[in-house]
Amino acid sequence: MKIAFRQLYLTPEKQAHLTALAQAAGLEPVWCADDEIPNASDLMDCEVLAGNFPAPLVEQLPSLKWVQASFAGVDRLCAVRWANEEAILTNCSGAFGIAIAEYMLTGLMMLFRLMPAYAKGQQEGKWQRVGQCRTLWGSTVTVLGTGDIGARFAHLAKAMGATVRGVRRTKGPLPPDFDEVYTSDQLAQAVTDVDAVVMALPGTPATRHMVNADIIAHMDKRTIIVNCGRGATLEESALIAALGDGRLAGAVLDVTEVEPLPADSPLWHMENVIITPHISGRNEDTVNGESIYRIIAENLERYGKGLPLNHVVDRSVGY
Repeated sequence: MKIAFRQLYLTPEKQAHLTALAQAAGLEPVWCADDEIPNASDLMDCEVLAGNFPAPLVEQLPSLKWVQASFAGVDRLCAVRWANEEAILTNCSGAFGIAIAEYMLTGLMMLFRLMPAYAKGQQEGKWQRVGQCRTLWGSTVTVLGTGDIGARFAHLAKAMGATVRGVRRTKGPLPPDFDEVYTSDQLAQAVTDVDAVVMALPGTPATRHMVNADIIAHMDKRTIIVNCGRGATLEESALIAALGDGRLAGAVLDVTEVEPLPADSPLWHMENVIITPHISGRNEDTVNGESIYRIIAENLERYGKGLPLNHVVDRSVGY
């Protein structure tokens, strides 16, 4: 039986290591070209997929026993019907926290310090002050999702003098770097009177439009929304309306409901919005790539020894 690898962006040494681990597990390694979409007919005898593969493949591969995704958000893999419903899905949760937290902090500080306006002034050759800057010191930030990404951001924000609120699905002990934590049914309270709402939510039916018009109505006109989780967790039409009416101070969006963001979206032309094309946590980034490699290597070694795998996803929940 085979194991197929794709889009892992490894050095030759790391690729050789995964090849050796696959062979030790009794699997024949197949390295798919990063820029090609493999055909199901070529992978019918594939037992394991490791990396980034199109979700429809799992609907067509009856021999599949394990899918190791090279990313954290696996909603697209959970949304399809697997040919082998007993197959295990694992992700790379925990590999992207450092990079995405830094992105969140960067975007938030750019709006706090009015950098988009000053960048525009530079392009136009204008030496001109544009308004009152804000500091993270003394601010209050609500983080939706207290997992690896949310916790990493909370650590940075706390170190810079912010009061940090967290929102998670269930009650539990207060995590490090959070001053208080709310449950999902307390979301309206959690986002009231805050300077920023930072979203690091997975894409599941339960989180779709979790931040909607009703929730945005509880925010302050000084509030900035940062979303690096999934676009569908934020009701985009409600965001656009609130930004247009001045009921929000701005937004930093690495994800949108439709990707790529349609060319006719008003978000493109709002000066208080920063948009990036889903790049806050890329597999090719050095820190992320190293973490992905370690997670896959450890799981592949465990698979060969018949041990339980790490980072197993409950496909009925989505994470």
